[in-house]
Amino acid sequence: MPSIEHLLTVAQAASRLGITRRGVLQAISRNAIAAQKLPTRTGAYLIEPEEVERYNALRQRPESAVS
Repeated sequence: MPSIEHLLTVAQAASRLGITRRGVLQAISRNAIAAQKLPTRTGAYLIEPEEVERYNALRQRPESAVS
């Protein structure tokens, strides 16, 4: 079984991105951030650190560059 210790929680991703947990969850729901949903009662998400970096880079692009 692969280790999940390097994965980030929604709260950790929010902290790295400088946005709220709700903002991260909204990005996950619109498939802007890829996340793995845990099969537990809470249904928490885990996110690859590289995915957070990718999303942050996308957010930093000027609006005119996004088409």
